[in-house]
Amino acid sequence: MPVYQPDHVEYAIISGHIHIATDDGQQIPAFWSHPDVGGLFPGIVLMHDWWGITEVERQLSNRFAQAGYYVIVPDLFDGERAATAQDAMRLVEALGASGYPRVDAALQALENHHRCNRRVAAVGLGMGGTLAYQAAIVRDDLEAAIVYYGFPQRSFGRFQDAKAPILAIYGSEEPHVDIESRERLRHELENAALPHRVLTLHGAARDFFAPGRMPDATPYGQAAWRETLDFLDRHLGHVAPPANSTM
Repeated sequence: MPVYQPDHVEYAIISGHIHIATDDGQQIPAFWSHPDVGGLFPGIVLMHDWWGITEVERQLSNRFAQAGYYVIVPDLFDGERAATAQDAMRLVEALGASGYPRVDAALQALENHHRCNRRVAAVGLGMGGTLAYQAAIVRDDLEAAIVYYGFPQRSFGRFQDAKAPILAIYGSEEPHVDIESRERLRHELENAALPHRVLTLHGAARDFFAPGRMPDATPYGQAAWRETLDFLDRHLGHVAPPANSTM
């Protein structure tokens, strides 16, 4: 059982690399994690930050799978990784407007997967969090969106149109999304119809899911992970073990 979530089953999992086929015949590389047991499970599309898929995304993907979710992490950079901020900006600029269509393809693939119960959330870190905001506003078939230190600015004025409840988590010392933007986000979400939530982790900066550690290995990671699972339970349904399964 998880150390900090004793009320959640911890599944044995399978993880690896797959490709997502798009409607126009393209193949999007992705990381994939899911419980190694039969039954239907809710799904998560996890979107990486501007560094590309790192150990943080792989560990988070595996941890979601251990909690009972089918998880796809689409590789928006086709296998490239950034070592510096300059490299990361180059990859973001090269991605351009094609990022969201790739996310949309991953969400569609998961919705239609035979092991998914069609209850799906979009989850993203940084750049991926910005895309999760977009998914919550654009798609009408998501159950939830969770954003870790994403950029809300391009969605200001549209949050009242969001079709899925949003959980946004930031550190109080967040260096790239200023406090004015975070307060505007809070105001817009609080005045929307859906049960959105903005959580501030006091004392945290960015990257509170520390590289090289399990997601809940730090106090900030513990708080973010606990809120994440509670939000998913509320909007996707609590994950229970299939009958007659062995963990």
